[in-house]
Amino acid sequence: MKSSDLVITGVGMVSSIGVGRKAFSDSLLGGVSGVKRLSAEASEENEHVTRRYRTVNGEAALDEETAVVASLDNFDGKLFVKPRKALKVMCREIQTAYAASQLAIEDAGLQPYLPAQPPEDAATQRPRSTLKSRKRPCYTEGGKIQSDRIGTVFGSELLYGAPEELSDAFYDCLAENGKFDPSQFGNAAMKRITPLWLLKYLPNMPACHFSIVLNAHGPNNSITVGDTSGHAALIEACGYLKREIADFMVVSASGSRLNATRALFTEDQPLAKAMNPAAHSSRPHASDADGLVRGEGAGGLTLERADMAAARGVRPIAHVTGYASRFLPSHAFATGQQNADLRPDAGRGSVESIVSAMRGAMDAAGVTADQIGAIVGHAVGDPVLDACERDAILSVAPNAPVLLPGTLLGHTGAASGMMGVLAACVTMQSGRISPVPHADSCVDATGKTKPLNLSDRVRQLEKRTVMAIAHTSPGNATAIILQD
Repeated sequence: MKSSDLVITGVGMVSSIGVGRKAFSDSLLGGVSGVKRLSAEASEENEHVTRRYRTVNGEAALDEETAVVASLDNFDGKLFVKPRKALKVMCREIQTAYAASQLAIEDAGLQPYLPAQPPEDAATQRPRSTLKSRKRPCYTEGGKIQSDRIGTVFGSELLYGAPEELSDAFYDCLAENGKFDPSQFGNAAMKRITPLWLLKYLPNMPACHFSIVLNAHGPNNSITVGDTSGHAALIEACGYLKREIADFMVVSASGSRLNATRALFTEDQPLAKAMNPAAHSSRPHASDADGLVRGEGAGGLTLERADMAAARGVRPIAHVTGYASRFLPSHAFATGQQNADLRPDAGRGSVESIVSAMRGAMDAAGVTADQIGAIVGHAVGDPVLDACERDAILSVAPNAPVLLPGTLLGHTGAASGMMGVLAACVTMQSGRISPVPHADSCVDATGKTKPLNLSDRVRQLEKRTVMAIAHTSPGNATAIILQD
């Protein structure tokens, strides 16, 4: 099977700029930011947003320098998750992944064919080696997708529980002198923590929950490689379809940088200072960028064989024609010097890895730099990582128009790569390249570096080839190419 036989037929977005394809697309193309100032009152109303404090004159005060977030203020998992009792074992990221996946299923028009049903010959336990000989399309007599021909693969990350969930257990571990006695934690945890607590925070649970809902018995996987998790999940799903061990795949990714426990660890990337207006605080590739804005979200898509989509009379959003995944360790990772320094030689990210991924995807798709109509950048405002991306793009496709969804979404963790793919889908569907509101600020003040091809206005997509890239501080890099 050729890569061009793989098509995206549905997309689902749960983001700070909108839930669902229309809301997300309108905000993306309109340059409407989801970044907002975090007040003490606002964070009291949203238990999923963490306030950061510092000591001022001996008193706790809200940290105004990082008091900006890109949060999901109006998301309600009850509107998507069924049965609702499942919400008891779903943390925020599981709920958003479920919602994005459900939206993608609806966008693809797959509801009439789901939940999947076992094939009529399931009782014979036919070996997997004979699956290719089955008559296609693989639907049951009842018109449902056969359960072993649909699967799920999700991008995920470490999922953190709220500190309050363990507070009673920790309190029971205090000795008479008021000091914490770790030897008592085992017994205290057994008494104070619900047995199902762990299920709320396992990284593989987003894919697990949704595969159960679909009754999907096909490939099931969860991939945790930081910001590239969504891309890696899509690449994995493409492999399943090309090997013909599935005909339909649901691919999603979710992430958050707002959880209280995660917010304690800020030494891996710098955080942006709040600007006025707050919506301007996320400034990837800007000469004055000083860090990322903490965000959250999830994105999902449906991937299937082109002949399956044609049989249903569905017009694909895009063909996935090329992809590549690379890892060349960054200096900071190779030397164990994890940091959030703003100095240019801080060592986060790998230009070579990004370049290799971009060229690998182009080779797989059979396209050249002058055929690329747009590049969806991954930058989120970390000047060190942004510089790696800029150098890579200028090395591979210096004239290609660039869009930066991170400007509006902030940093959504493991969802960020998938958000880039969805932005690429919007670009393909609309034929327009979304604006970068701070494009005029994305110029090297020294004049030594050629600026990226950015614009603060909507531009037409003149060439129907879009590349989405993603990369991480340790040196992971991925690239996905979409075409008609």
